[in-house]
Formats: sequence, structure tokens, C-alpha cells
Amino acid sequence: MKKILSFTILSFLLLFSCKKDEEEVEPLRDVSEQSIADDQLLEDFLSTHFYNYEDFEDQTLNPKIIFDTISGDNSSKTSLLSQVTKKTLRVKTSAGDLIDHNLYYLVAREGIGKSPSSVDSTYQAYEGLLLDGTVFDGNANPVWFDLTSLVRGFREGIPSLKAGTFEVNEDNTVTFQDFGQGAIFFPSGLGYFSNATGVIPAYSPLIFKINLYTINPTDHDGDGIPSSEEFDNDGDGVPDDTDGDGIADYLDSN
Repeated sequence: MKKILSFTILSFLLLFSCKKDEEEVEPLRDVSEQSIADDQLLEDFLSTHFYNYEDFEDQTLNPKIIFDTISGDNSSKTSLLSQVTKKTLRVKTSAGDLIDHNLYYLVAREGIGKSPSSVDSTYQAYEGLLLDGTVFDGNANPVWFDLTSLVRGFREGIPSLKAGTFEVNEDNTVTFQDFGQGAIFFPSGLGYFSNATGVIPAYSPLIFKINLYTINPTDHDGDGIPSSEEFDNDGDGVPDDTDGDGIADYLDSN
């Protein structure tokens, strides 16, 4: 899942890629203004689209989340905007300012197990999309991810879901049931901000559909303290380093 490698907003501001002298370079956009612009784009999408919520009424099925426009035969559908939950996160800029960014998450099925923290390991299938429907990444088969390696919007949104149950079949395949299914919608400041990557343009809000199968709580430095208690206690999106030794607390066993 290399397209959702973790970047903080600080790295976006410091690692602005240089272009050739003869090319026109767009000035780096203001973080606060971009957050407002992205939020409007997200709300426009959420207010004009719906998902196939009726397919999720049958608990014996595990349908795929599908988005479509509210129009024509679908004009009476309930919008995503009325079904998502908004979560506001603070993003620390290189100047030390804290800028609010709104993340929206949809719970199509909550799941029956435990929710991960934003820094645990998770076993999931996923699909990443732009607001125009372009799929930029995905894996239909579940894979393990350490959430600390993912963009902040992804890792901060996935705790809205819970893991499911599983059983190992006679042929050693695994069947998952009652797992969480949902989607996360977040602004560029919680994703790649000014960095274009692959088919993702700079300043792109992102969408991820997720099936969360199981989780593994983590203690990255093996100090007996869960990483969730050491990673970001001040909520600015930057891993804590309380002793100032240059090593993030969740990786520092001293």
C-alpha cells in the first residue's frame, strides 16, 4: 500500500519538490485556506452522493460499498452527508500553528469485535478513490498494515470500525464474519497535501472504503506501554517526543 505511506503536514511543507527552472512552480498554498476549500469539496460530494445502504440491511450478506449520484431514479436516496460522522483533527504546520481539518467517516457495518487505535496493526481490504471516482489504490484481498505507516486521515478514520470474527476451514482458508465496513473521507491536509503522487494530484481530498477483518494492538518499542498511549497525546498529528532525544516515544524504550 505504498500510495498511503505516512506524511505529516510538516513534511509536506518542508519537502516541496523542486521543478526545472523553466517550469512555473505553484506557490505553496495556505494550510488554513486549503482546509476550508477541501471541506467544501467534501461536503459537496457527500451531499450529492449516496451509498448502497439498502444492500446492507441483509446481515447474511457482505456487499461492497458503492457510491452513486443522487439524481434521476436515485433522486430520493439519502445522502452520505446525513449518514457520516464528522471528526475534527488539529494539524500542526511548520510555523507551529494548529489548523482544524474535518474528517468524515461512514459506518455501513460497525463490526462486533474491538476497534483499533490509530497506531495498531490492522488486517483489511481497501480501495482508495479521488472525488471524481478515480481509483488510485486498493486491494480486494486483506493485507496487514501498521497504521503508523499510513497517512493520517486513514489511520485516524479506521478506529470508527470494529474487527469481526473468523474461523479456519479444513482447507486452511479463513472465513471472516461480522467485520466492520465503512468509508473515510478526508482533506488533503490529512493526506498528501501539496505532493502529487501517482494519479493523485496535489491538494486532493481522498476517500477510502475499508473492510476491517481483525486487529493486532501494538507496542512498537516493547516497553510494556501500548503505542496508543505514547504516539500523539497532544493531538497535533506529530508523534510525541517528551524527552527531546529525537526518537518518538512510541519507538523509544528508554
